[in-house]
Amino acid sequence: MKKLSALILFGLLILSTMSVFHPVASADVPKYASISAVSLGPSDKVSLGSFTIEYVDLQAPTLGGNVTKIYFRVTGPTGAMNYVASAGEWFAYPNTQSPYLNVSVLWIKSEDKSALIEIQSPLQRLLSNQSMLVGGEVTLPQGLPQIKIKLTAVSGDQATFQVTLPYGETRTLIISKGSGGSVRYKLGDNYYYNNYLYIRVLNTVTNGATFDVYVPKVASTSFKILRANGGVEGGGTNTPSQVEDVLVYSGLLYVNEKLPVKYQNTTYYVKLLTTIPSVAKIEVLKGSQSLGTALLEVGDLPKVISNSPFKISVSTVEPNYKRATIRIYAPPGTEVTPILRRANVIATINATPRKIMLNDNLVVVINVENLGRGDAYDVSVAAPIPNDFELMSQAKSWNLKTLSAFTNMPALIYILKPTKVGKFEIGKAIVTFYDDQSLETGQKRVVYSPTLAGVEVYNVPSISVKALAYNGTWGSYVTTNVNKTVSLKFTVNAGAGNKNYEYIQNATLILGFSSSLNGPSAIKLGTIRAGETKTVQVDLKVLSANITNIKATLVYTDPVGNVHQTYLGNLVTINSIPPKVVLKEVKVYPRADELPGYINKTLSGMTNPEPTAKEIAAVAQTYLPSQSNTWKGVGILFIILTIVLAGLTYRYWYEAEKLREALERKKKSRPGGLPKKEGEIPAEKETKEIEEL
Repeated sequence: MKKLSALILFGLLILSTMSVFHPVASADVPKYASISAVSLGPSDKVSLGSFTIEYVDLQAPTLGGNVTKIYFRVTGPTGAMNYVASAGEWFAYPNTQSPYLNVSVLWIKSEDKSALIEIQSPLQRLLSNQSMLVGGEVTLPQGLPQIKIKLTAVSGDQATFQVTLPYGETRTLIISKGSGGSVRYKLGDNYYYNNYLYIRVLNTVTNGATFDVYVPKVASTSFKILRANGGVEGGGTNTPSQVEDVLVYSGLLYVNEKLPVKYQNTTYYVKLLTTIPSVAKIEVLKGSQSLGTALLEVGDLPKVISNSPFKISVSTVEPNYKRATIRIYAPPGTEVTPILRRANVIATINATPRKIMLNDNLVVVINVENLGRGDAYDVSVAAPIPNDFELMSQAKSWNLKTLSAFTNMPALIYILKPTKVGKFEIGKAIVTFYDDQSLETGQKRVVYSPTLAGVEVYNVPSISVKALAYNGTWGSYVTTNVNKTVSLKFTVNAGAGNKNYEYIQNATLILGFSSSLNGPSAIKLGTIRAGETKTVQVDLKVLSANITNIKATLVYTDPVGNVHQTYLGNLVTINSIPPKVVLKEVKVYPRADELPGYINKTLSGMTNPEPTAKEIAAVAQTYLPSQSNTWKGVGILFIILTIVLAGLTYRYWYEAEKLREALERKKKSRPGGLPKKEGEIPAEKETKEIEEL
């Protein structure tokens, strides 16, 4: 333990000897001011102003084990509270919603049962929009350490401040616009209150700057460690004349509300009278007796109200809501009784549009708003999901830690998909929450949105279209003549379903045909509901010869007004071209009485008629009487031979004529020489020519 204390002291000495010149570039305001490396043993206490943190007891270690939990007791303006914490854990006094102190257990040393803790207090804005020219100086209000802040220089976006602490130490901060810098406060010889004073530069001009000043909520600099053996460490650096006040309230106050503040068994009231932009008028009462009023301007130093133990400042004023955020500084031991305000949470649910198709999604929007003066806590919103709908989005409930007065929760959007047609009621959104009053009872409040009703889901039934043409008979292909009239009949059938929610409307058949026909190009059908069949008939006049396909397109709107087109293609063909006379040679066989002559003529024209003649004779033989008749057979054979010889004779004559014509041509074409006498043809040449032929 002694070695640890020596190391801590050595580290603190090194820090205390560091340069007082601090260029700063931090853009975020620290959440806490802190006192680090406070070592406590069993029954030790540490005090910070009116707050005391006591190491009460420890959890007995298991055999061979280590100490894992320590029992603490914290005493302050709201009374004593007990806590249990392990290494790495922390606790807040009096609660995490509005803490004065946070205590973290850094580690626990089993050997001597000691614990190293860190004490934190939330930083709060003390001075807002403080404007100062170079050379100007401001001192923290009475009740706080008399720290002086002086603006020594401004260069571009940088402002240089000199901070003088009551015990004579001076620090220099160079802070850029939009950033801030901190100064620690010495607590005795060994400890520091880190980030005790924080300055944030809002703007710079040629010879001045605007800035905010932050100090801890527990701003006391009286710090002591009281050991169980009677020893005392630490010690404060406050001047003897300093009156030590603490911030006992920082919150909203509405016009005509009276905030009870109890000091030394006397109840005072702080009442907000009026609000105008940047200015609030307050009154302090002792019981029912008025002690005085004051006009508080945003950013001013806390003002002392005559005959009262308080100093009050205002940080924000909201005339639209008739409220202001005030801060009350009072001596330790002062108790403030918070005003329990009631939240007025309302919820609305809506869907646009409320008429959708079966394949569409229904987008539901829930809005939650707090119209009351009180905050709502642990707000939970449950979305209604009715039967016949499926949840398409992931979440069906939402939670919000705090819904402040006069604020809206972000719009909650979820998606439902219908599974059937009809008229539906979606239901109510359910909102559960606590407010200041219900926190006292522990019972959550429940509110409901109005019912979302009248959601209608529609669909389009299956549609089929058939067409027939009439010209004596009904069919999909008809023939007709020019100047005739052809009737067309269209049958439109809608499939089965709910006729009230499944239908098409404004249905029209758009016809397409060539100029050879004359007739209507559009046929209105109107509304066709599920399970309904509608038949329409029109006449077309044929103007010219042509083959025309009648095409059709069905145009309609669905129940919610969307336009659709269905191309039906060619439904009917009309042929008005007259038939043509086609001459074609057809092979005609001779009659029975002409057959012998035809056979004779055919065989005589053949080069070798004998095979054919034998086939004919064989066919003819099957139709002759079966008895033997030699003379008749000889007669038939004679006839056939006669026909064959006649054919051969005709063939010889035909070849001789060709030879004669060839000889005549040669005689006429012989060149030069004396003309030959008639009949003088050399025997050799004649013989040769005959052979050639």
